[in-house]
Amino acid sequence: MISSARVRLTMALGVLLAPTLVAAQITRPETHTVRPGDTLWDLAQQYLSDPFLWPEIYRLNTNVVEDPHWIYPGEVLRLSGGPEVSAVPSIETPPPAAEAAPAAEAAEAAEAEAALAEPLVGELPPGEAGGDNAGDVDMTPLVGDRSRATQVGPRLELALARRYRPIRRTEFFSSGFLTEEQALPLGLVVGTVTPLQIEEVSSHSTAQMHGRVAVVPPAGGKYQVGDTLLAVLVQEEIRGYGNIVVPTGLLRVLDVSRPENLAEVIASYALVRDQQRVLPTEKFRDPGNVHPVPISDGVHGKVLGHRDRQPLSSPQDVIFLDKGRKDGVALGDLFELRQAPRARPGAATVVDEAMATVQVVHLGDRTATARVVSVTQPDIRPGTEARQIAKLPS
Repeated sequence: MISSARVRLTMALGVLLAPTLVAAQITRPETHTVRPGDTLWDLAQQYLSDPFLWPEIYRLNTNVVEDPHWIYPGEVLRLSGGPEVSAVPSIETPPPAAEAAPAAEAAEAAEAEAALAEPLVGELPPGEAGGDNAGDVDMTPLVGDRSRATQVGPRLELALARRYRPIRRTEFFSSGFLTEEQALPLGLVVGTVTPLQIEEVSSHSTAQMHGRVAVVPPAGGKYQVGDTLLAVLVQEEIRGYGNIVVPTGLLRVLDVSRPENLAEVIASYALVRDQQRVLPTEKFRDPGNVHPVPISDGVHGKVLGHRDRQPLSSPQDVIFLDKGRKDGVALGDLFELRQAPRARPGAATVVDEAMATVQVVHLGDRTATARVVSVTQPDIRPGTEARQIAKLPS
């Protein structure tokens, strides 16, 4: 009698839970477009219900994600395998060698497999976030929590190093810059084009990835088919250094047969809308797989301000420095931001200590755009000292 009751109860629960499970399977999208603040850790929690399954999303998107530490707004990630993605090798596995591997090699292989399986996340003692150990791997952009340290085996670090790039194309184009009080050849986004006839241009609308927009070249200028344009917002001025230019996306020119040229959105960093301005893109020179080299006699400068005017800084935020190409600064340089010692009445004295490390991702003649790599003191204000501590090999 009891067994029959249990069977009926199990069947009833199965009937109740089945629609939920089916709905969960149906509602999971095929892709996800990365938004600011997203991490592989968070996406695995959102779509796979387990953040430790982040390697599965990375495995499906190695053609998009060069380094699982960093994903960028506008990237489209697959959430399930397609015909071209298979967990089964396309060729048969070769038979094992006749002679067994020595015990030491077998143990090492097992250790390597365990290291690649998943990150081991542990709490850091207070005050040790981001440590000074040169061998530590900063997984903050992956797990999204600077109070937690991810301990990764050396073999995983070596595997990731194969795809390491000090500066990525997305960082170069999306970070923005200061105009340095120079006149720029600004064109105009007139609006979206729907359907794909240039006569039908809609203002007050937003263009999505691969959407079409009408653009107008600057007076006396013209675009050519295949040109790549940077859609931007021109914002307030930093006195003496020009206006802040914030990129919203990349456009590729498709048709120039009419005054309102037709272009396609090929990368999105924010909303691409009508009345934004467009610029011809600069050439990005990939420095290759090289690592910054520490220096002791680097350039000293200061922070001019934050691109997004937020009160506190966090990794991947954008700041501007008052030193540029003419001062010997180069793409990929690392700067350490330090607070100046000062006495405070009624409060503890501020000591000279590092606040953050930033990397130069865009250059002007007199200024540099840098992204925050790590931060220990988030209250980074204009005037904070910046010391150049490493350069990429030339």
